[in-house]
Amino acid sequence: MVDKTEVVKAMARFLRQPVEKLHDDDVLTDLVAESFVLVELVIQLQEEFGVRFGQQELQGVRTVGDLTELIASVARK
Repeated sequence: MVDKTEVVKAMARFLRQPVEKLHDDDVLTDLVAESFVLVELVIQLQEEFGVRFGQQELQGVRTVGDLTELIASVARK
């Protein structure tokens, strides 16, 4: 099972931000200025947590909380 806190820590490392600055309601596009960096973040998190999901599953992902929940839910399957 994936701990959401660990996902946020991994995001903070990738973004080179203190983990305290990332909140569930933070919009991902506000944290990442360029879309390719956001794609790299998602790929990195998939690799780190051993999960895979497609474009359709990502369509509803807008916030840090959405992404951590998606990763945690896919990891449970």
